[in-house]
Amino acid sequence: MVDPNPIELAAMGQAGVRAGDYIDALGRTDMATWSEAEWTAFIEVICGGYVDALIDQQLAANDAVRKVTGVPF
Repeated sequence: MVDPNPIELAAMGQAGVRAGDYIDALGRTDMATWSEAEWTAFIEVICGGYVDALIDQQLAANDAVRKVTGVPF
């Protein structure tokens, strides 16, 4: 990603935390030993974490706008 904005950087941070949690739960840090299923799950954790964080930030922004304007989203 070229020139990520602060929202994207925060989402990357959340995805990184989830990735670290996955590796801890797997119990093996040597990625060369991971199966195809473990790699697939790892990618899903990262991508899902990124998207979930973006959604959470958008929902929070919608809430803030609703509180100020009274317009529901």
